[in-house]
Amino acid sequence: MPIETLSKKPSKKILTDIQHCDFSSLQALKVKDPHFHWSSVIYEKTGDTALHVAARLGHLTVIDYLLEEYAPQTVDVRNQNDKTPLHEAAQFGQWESVVKLLSYGAEVNALRRGDWTPLMLACTKIQPVINLKIVKLLVEKGAYINMPNKDGWTCVHILAREGGVDVLHYLINQGLNVCPKTKNGRTALHIAALHGNIEILDMVLEHLDINSKDSCGNTALHEGLLGQHVHVAKHLVSRGASTDCRNNSDFSVLHLAASQNNCEVMDYVLRELSFEINCQNSNGWSALHCAARKRNEKVFCYLKNMGADLALKDRFGRTALDYFTEVKA
Repeated sequence: MPIETLSKKPSKKILTDIQHCDFSSLQALKVKDPHFHWSSVIYEKTGDTALHVAARLGHLTVIDYLLEEYAPQTVDVRNQNDKTPLHEAAQFGQWESVVKLLSYGAEVNALRRGDWTPLMLACTKIQPVINLKIVKLLVEKGAYINMPNKDGWTCVHILAREGGVDVLHYLINQGLNVCPKTKNGRTALHIAALHGNIEILDMVLEHLDINSKDSCGNTALHEGLLGQHVHVAKHLVSRGASTDCRNNSDFSVLHLAASQNNCEVMDYVLRELSFEINCQNSNGWSALHCAARKRNEKVFCYLKNMGADLALKDRFGRTALDYFTEVKA
C-alpha cells in the first residue's frame, strides 16, 4: 500500500528524473525507507505516478524497475481520471510499453473516466504501423471491440473522426459493429462526413442509410457542410444523398451552409445544388438571415452580391440587416 504522499519538492524531483529514464532518486528513497512505494509519488494536478510517466514515454527499464522491485499488482494504478499506465501507453503509441505492461498482467479492458478503454485510446492516435500493432495486440489479449463509452461512442466512431482506415478495416474483420449510434444519435457516417474522411465514409456507407438523421435531424450531408468539406458533400450527393432534407430546426443545407463563414461552401450549394437564394425556413429565415445571425461577413456580402433580398422579413418582422446590425452592436 502507498505510504503518505511525499512533500512536493522530492516528488517533483523524482518525477522529473523518471521523464529522463532515471530512477536513481527512487532507489535512494527505497534504501532510506523500506516501506516506501513509488505510487505515493504523484503529480498533484493529474495524479500521474512514475509508472504513468514511464508508460507514456516508453521507458521500459523504468517500467521493469517499478514492477519488479515492487509488487506487480500496482500495474493498474490509476490517476485522477482513472487512467492506468496501459491507457497512457496505448494512447501515445508506445508499442513496447503496451507489450511490457500486458506481460505484467495489466487489465486490457480497464475503464478510464468516461468509460474509455485502452483500445479506444489507441484508436485516437493514428500512426498507421504502430497503432495497428497496438490495436491487434489489445484485441488478441481480449479487448472488447464494441464497448461503448458513456457518450455511446465506440471504436467505429473514434476511427471515423480520426481517419484510421487500416485500423477500421482490421476491426471490422474482427467483428466490429459499424452501425451503432451515439447517445445523440450520430452514426460513424455523420462523424466521418463532419471530419472529411471519405475513405471511412465509404467503408461504413455499405452498412448505413446515407440519409439517416441524428438527434438534431442532421444527415451526413448536413454534417459535411458544417465541417466545410465541399469534397465530402459532392461525394455524398454522387452516392445518392438527398439535398432536400431539413433538420429539426427546419434548416436546409442552404441555411447550414450560410451559417459557416465559407464562400466556397455557399457557392457550391447555390450553384451546383441549385437552391433558390431566398428560400425560407419555418421561422422565415433565408440564407441571408442565417449569415447575419452568425455575423458571417464574407458570406453575407457574397449572398448580397448574388442577389439575396435584403428587404425579406422573417416571421418576427426582421430583415437580415436587422440581425446583422443587432449582433454587431
